[in-house]
Amino acid sequence: MTDDSKKRAEQRVQDLREIGVVIDTWDDIFSDFDPRPLSERTVSGDFIDELKKRYKETQSGDFIITIYAPILLKNEESERMVTNRLRKHFRYKFLQKNKVIAIIRIRGLIFFIVGICSLSFLTLATYFKFLSELTLQISSIILMPLGWFGIWEGLSKLIDTSPVVIRDSKLFERLLKATYHFKYLESGNK
Repeated sequence: MTDDSKKRAEQRVQDLREIGVVIDTWDDIFSDFDPRPLSERTVSGDFIDELKKRYKETQSGDFIITIYAPILLKNEESERMVTNRLRKHFRYKFLQKNKVIAIIRIRGLIFFIVGICSLSFLTLATYFKFLSELTLQISSIILMPLGWFGIWEGLSKLIDTSPVVIRDSKLFERLLKATYHFKYLESGNK
């Protein structure tokens, strides 16, 4: 492989990992509806949607997010502020998604325990006969389906936690850990 072909191959790998977004102003990254100063504004839903779309196209390795902006916006302080705000936002979203995953799994554990307890009570009541026959029959009508439902639904929540939530959690984790670069274009280079 020649040096030129190595450089092209490396560039292709770089292109696969790089997500490039063109903006006109810093407002393109932050919500227009949020009146707070730029350093406190909410990140724009359109900006996040674009990153999600690009993430689906390039789901390999660590990410480099390159923000292309007009040369007039070049300012190291603004770059740091934007990078910090994006990391803060993605950290919040990542922690929020992990909390949802934990809640789903805790509910799954509760379902599983209720199912085991229902079936165990029914088994013990049948074996030791501490309930009358009629009470045992009525209890089994309620406890048997409850027990099996609890076990299977609980296992489902524990093992197969919502793939959408897990995918979003991974996305926000990768965006949190991404490297942010800023490249500035002359007005006619878009």
